[in-house]
Amino acid sequence: MLTIHSWHDLTAFNTLAMPAKAQFFAELSDLNDLPELLDFIAQQDLPTLWIGGGSNLVLADKVPGCVVHISTKGIEILSDSEESVLIKVAAGESWHSLVTHCLENEWYGLENLALIPGSVGASPVQNIGAYGVEVADLIDQVEVFDTLSNSFKVMQKADCQFAYRDSLFKRNPGRFIITSVLFSLSKQFEAKCSYAALQGWLDAQGVKKLSAHAIFDAVVAVRQSKLPNPEELPNAGSFFKNPVVSIECFESLRQIYPEIPNYPDASGVKLAAGWLIDQCGWKGLYRERVGVHKDQALVIVNHAGGSRQDIDELADDIKQSVLDRFSVRLEQEPIAYP
Repeated sequence: MLTIHSWHDLTAFNTLAMPAKAQFFAELSDLNDLPELLDFIAQQDLPTLWIGGGSNLVLADKVPGCVVHISTKGIEILSDSEESVLIKVAAGESWHSLVTHCLENEWYGLENLALIPGSVGASPVQNIGAYGVEVADLIDQVEVFDTLSNSFKVMQKADCQFAYRDSLFKRNPGRFIITSVLFSLSKQFEAKCSYAALQGWLDAQGVKKLSAHAIFDAVVAVRQSKLPNPEELPNAGSFFKNPVVSIECFESLRQIYPEIPNYPDASGVKLAAGWLIDQCGWKGLYRERVGVHKDQALVIVNHAGGSRQDIDELADDIKQSVLDRFSVRLEQEPIAYP
C-alpha cells in the first residue's frame, strides 16, 4: 500500500547525509502503485525527484515537491546461451549486490564496476564507470515510464544517448522513471585492467592468472583504499568529473607540469581531476562541517552535518582554484537538487 509522508527526513536517503526534508515522500516498492502516485503528483502539481541509493545527490535543506524512493526488486533471466546471458534487473536493486550476483553466476563484464554505491536504476542516468568500463558498455535496453507521454517504454541503448557520465536521462531530469535495466553479459571472461592502480594491487598479491574474481577483488581493495565508506564518512564519491581538454591545452600544461596524469580520449585528452585538486593543496583540508578527504582529493566529505551551502561554497572554491592555476574548468558530478 502506498503511503505518502509530509516533510520527511532524507538524511538516510542520500550518501552525503545532507539534513534535508522533503515536502512529500513516498516509497515505491511495487510498480502497481505507480498510477496512484502519479495521480497524487499531478493533482498537487508537484516537482518530483526519483531516487535510488541517493549516492549522486546534493540536496537542499528543504526539497519542494515529492521525493520518491524506488525500492523495487528482482533479477530475471530473459535469454541464456553458451556465450552470453540477458538479464532484466529491477531499478531498486543494489548496484554492488548485482555485481556480486553476476560474478557468482559467472556472468562477466560488471566486475570493474564493483563497490560503486547506489541502485541499478540510477546507473544509466550517470552512465557510471570505473577502471576502463562504463555501464553503457553492458546495457542492452532500459525500461522506463515516460511522464510526458504517460506510458511505459523500452529504450534501446542508442536511444539513451550515453556519453561520459551523461545520458538522455540525466539531461531530462524527471521525465523518465527507470523501472528496470537489461544487461547483456558474456560468459567468456575478458580482463580489463589497464589502470595502474589495479595492476599494482594484482602484482602485489602475486596474481599471475587473471580472473573475474581477481579483478573484482582488486577493484574492491583499491576503491576501499581510496574512497571512504559513506556509512562511516558521508560522501557522494567522486565529486568532480575528469576534465577533457584539447591536445593543444594539454601540451601547454605538460610543458609546465611534465608529470601531469593523462589518458587518451576521443575528443582530446582526459586529465585527472583529483591530481589537479591535489596540486592546489585541497587534499585533507577540512572546514567546520565539510572538507576534502585526506586520501582522495576528488571526494568531498560531510563530516559534521554540513548544509547544501557548505558543500556549494567548498566546491566553488575548489573549481576556482583549479581554473586559476591550470585554466581548466571542473564540472560537478553529483546532481544538485533543486
